[in-house]
Amino acid sequence: MVIPLVKISKYLLLVMVLFMTIAVNLPDNMISRLGFEPDYMLAALAAIVITGLTAYRKLAAITLVVLISLGANMPEGFLPVDIDRDILTACLVVIVFTPTLSKHFL
Repeated sequence: MVIPLVKISKYLLLVMVLFMTIAVNLPDNMISRLGFEPDYMLAALAAIVITGLTAYRKLAAITLVVLISLGANMPEGFLPVDIDRDILTACLVVIVFTPTLSKHFL
């Protein structure tokens, strides 16, 4: 069975977004020790996510992902409610990957 190149590139894009999302939410000194500049990594992640979302998602999902991403990356105490960043990151992963996983595995 031959897997089309388009399908492989979609999965590669999903894996890149997953790892970059986790890495961006790590402390800055940990990312710097690995040899990556956090600002460049955040810019690359934003570009990949915006491209992928506009190609495969509806406007409501794009708006929801952008708002949760902003909330996850705000400084502590900035938001009026106290929500853990790990919960917001988990919400992002679920919102982005659930439709794709359900489409391919259900």
